[in-house]
Amino acid sequence: MEDVKVAFTSTGYGPLWAPAVSSWLRLIGYTARQFEVNHIGKLCGAGVTDRMYTHSSENNLVQTFLDDPEPTHLFMTEADMILPHDAITKLLALDKDIASGIYFLRSGTREGVGQPCLYKRPSAVEKNSSPYGHCAVSLFPTESPFKVDCAGLGCILFKRTVFEKMPFPWFDLKESNYGSDMYFYKHARDHGFETWVDPTVTCGQIDYYEMTIDDWKWQLETNPKFAKYGFIIGQQEAAHH
Repeated sequence: MEDVKVAFTSTGYGPLWAPAVSSWLRLIGYTARQFEVNHIGKLCGAGVTDRMYTHSSENNLVQTFLDDPEPTHLFMTEADMILPHDAITKLLALDKDIASGIYFLRSGTREGVGQPCLYKRPSAVEKNSSPYGHCAVSLFPTESPFKVDCAGLGCILFKRTVFEKMPFPWFDLKESNYGSDMYFYKHARDHGFETWVDPTVTCGQIDYYEMTIDDWKWQLETNPKFAKYGFIIGQQEAAHH
């Protein structure tokens, strides 16, 4: 692998959660040490935006990244993400254009937690359906990497070539029903880029309660309807809404 130089970035839109920032510092410290000891490369920069629309924040971070010719990879997270200390080193080891960890979406009820932020594009869709629409993934391998069509933007590592080949804007809100992540992944696929997930990189998403993989496991154990909808990675296609 080439001598890598990774830039750490996070989109911010208000007050920062102390547990999230603490996890970022652990990640940065661990990554810097592993890069030095193993002669992999270095962390060459860090950037955090403040109080911007998410797509504007994401585009701003990418443009700043590209303005510097030194970085080979861009790591991106979000203000509410609690990251494992080895996220960057594990995602780098995948050696994919786009490599992601897994996090689990917030919900206001206990029954609603546990949905992984993983999505697949249905193989057969109506002609008039939105190109940004995806269906949720319910089940996935927990030990081996797998490919998805969208993995959110909470814990993700990009190779520089992704943004060099894709035109601006890389992130947008063309349709109000879909986020800037759906927009990005649709156009990334159009340019031939694949998204891979390392399921051993499991993150927390914090509000007043931290969502983790334990919530997903709880759903599998207690909610028989949970896995009936959406995709099951490893099968061609499962039932979906």
